[in-house]
Amino acid sequence: MSTAALVQAFLGLFAMMNPIGNTGIFIGMTGDLPTKFKVKCAIKVSIAVAIILVVAIFGGTYILSAFGITLAAFEFAGGLIVLGIGFKMMQGSGNPAHNTSAGQKQLDELKQEENEVDSKMIVPLAMPMLGGPGSITTVVTVTAANPGLDGKVGAMVGTLALVLTMMICFMLSGWFSKFINEHAQQIIIRFMGLLLVAIAAGMILNGAEKSLGTYIEEKAPAEVERLDQDASKEKAAAKP
Repeated sequence: MSTAALVQAFLGLFAMMNPIGNTGIFIGMTGDLPTKFKVKCAIKVSIAVAIILVVAIFGGTYILSAFGITLAAFEFAGGLIVLGIGFKMMQGSGNPAHNTSAGQKQLDELKQEENEVDSKMIVPLAMPMLGGPGSITTVVTVTAANPGLDGKVGAMVGTLALVLTMMICFMLSGWFSKFINEHAQQIIIRFMGLLLVAIAAGMILNGAEKSLGTYIEEKAPAEVERLDQDASKEKAAAKP
């Protein structure tokens, strides 16, 4: 196992996924729902992210290529999804559980809210926010820099260590929520919604920039050659 790949994967993903910062987003999405439900969501998200990134380590780029999807297009599309969620959270509608206290709700209403929140754990939280293009690019880059099975195993162990750290932070969100009243939760929701909009804008701009750069690299040489040919023809026609 490559220790260098392990450290690079852990530190790179820590900066990219920011488990501590994303705990605030997790709190904003789960609201005042029961702690037991939050723990279940934390485990679900962590497993999903781990699967996504491990698959990316051992062949994620091949899967995207098989469908003709570039990382730039994947990042652009993911940014659009996150942008929509961010706008909803800025309007205070990120989670209906904030409308009234969960303890005053009937069991069927609480179950409905849990199902609604649970449906958002995979999309957009696990994918594309956490296990999205940035994280996939990080693990692919680490694997490329540390070729061979040792590099892949090291990157996998580093990735799983980071995901475990994130899961613990998410599990503790229920404990943190006990010290946050409903008004404070509304503020957190809107602030985290603003952060999501900013993250989405970055994803969209990066995806567009990479796509434009690739297009220019592919088309520019042919265009320059065509212009040179046209100029040569004009010069030849201008000669007496």
